[in-house]
Amino acid sequence: MAIQTSASAQGTERRLLLVDFDWQDADLMPELLQQPGVSVRLVAGTRHEDAGIRLAELCGLPRTLDLADLTREIFDLALVSERSPRRTQIEGLLLALGTPSITPQEFFSGNGTQSQAPAVEAPLALHAAAFENSVGGADFDTLMEHALPDVSDDAPTRPSPVQASGREIERVASLEDFPSPEDRQGLEAALRVLMEETGADRVEMHVVGPDQSKTSVEIGPADALLRGLVELSTRVGSPQVVGGLAGEQAGKAWGAWPFRTPQHHGVVAAAGIDPGQGWTAWERMVEELRTKWDERDRAQAGPAFPLLPGRHPRWLDRADFDGRLELAVERNRHDGLRFAAHRLVFPAGAEVVETMCDRLSKQLRDTDCMTRSGAQVIVILTAGAPDAFTHLQRRILALWDKVLDESGEPRPPAGVTDDHAQLIVPADTTAFLGTTRGWMGAPAA
Repeated sequence: MAIQTSASAQGTERRLLLVDFDWQDADLMPELLQQPGVSVRLVAGTRHEDAGIRLAELCGLPRTLDLADLTREIFDLALVSERSPRRTQIEGLLLALGTPSITPQEFFSGNGTQSQAPAVEAPLALHAAAFENSVGGADFDTLMEHALPDVSDDAPTRPSPVQASGREIERVASLEDFPSPEDRQGLEAALRVLMEETGADRVEMHVVGPDQSKTSVEIGPADALLRGLVELSTRVGSPQVVGGLAGEQAGKAWGAWPFRTPQHHGVVAAAGIDPGQGWTAWERMVEELRTKWDERDRAQAGPAFPLLPGRHPRWLDRADFDGRLELAVERNRHDGLRFAAHRLVFPAGAEVVETMCDRLSKQLRDTDCMTRSGAQVIVILTAGAPDAFTHLQRRILALWDKVLDESGEPRPPAGVTDDHAQLIVPADTTAFLGTTRGWMGAPAA
């Protein structure tokens, strides 16, 4: 069910989510709406007849019966009825979302407002099952039977540390030794040090974050050759290095090195690098940067994937989509959350398929992502039990029928085809990655 729209408070008010309010909880809603500094952004329930849903309708508040809608907005605090029959599932989802939860009574008493953990401590597999139940609608008891092979007292309730992937290189002692992507001044200082050590007279660094925000650092006079190398390396996705052959520039190097992590991508470039130091110092620095940021990004994103920090575009290029596949593998290894990739082929002309793609983003949940792997081919990554895609598939096919009708073109004899690859247990990793990367024309390494 889609969220009902309504005007909401603006500014810096605390954004509240209300879940499964019964009549006893609903008695508190008028007082809650009068509280200064809070804004009720969504009321969730199980039926239209629920007290919380009925009162939300009377008050003109956004409301939903679909827990997947909880992923569409960031909430500062969730008030979950202590009598909710699905409280464990709700708290598992809120834990994945990073949203603290308390009861309405605790909110008004002033107790527990800083709570970050669910009231019921449970193995991570149970939280993964709760997430699948929320976004896919599968039976929770069945999910628990699948997800809880280990219910012993020492079953883990927190993620194990994320292991950085990629080839091993020499590393600095701490992540703090290299500035974060958001630390522009720190990045500039680090680049200046290497610039002095290698004799470079122009340095550029361009970083794109998960919300498509851009950070740029440029030191030294403009250099047309370097600008061209930056554009070329960004477009082709590989390092570009050239050297001076004659005159004052003989032996000096110009280079641009692109990099990519689960949350960021960009390029570092340097001009007029001294031949005595060599451009390899810059190559090593970019690899160290990529490794450190990759490690930081995975530590932040891996345990909570597919709920990533920051805003992310629905459509991803193939490299970014491949990064999501790796995060899916890590999440499955941590707590057993299942994933599936779907290859959808739309048999129609280019204009019809483009119209479909333009509108498709609005059909996806925040936990889904997709990429184009051909003129008629879309690959979608979804989280949850194998049948969790059914709800999304219905919306996609309904949209496809509408786009075909509007186009006026004859309906193709074939329908939309759906091939899928599932990641149920860690043993599926090789086949899952191999199949999905094969669809995108990428190596199955």
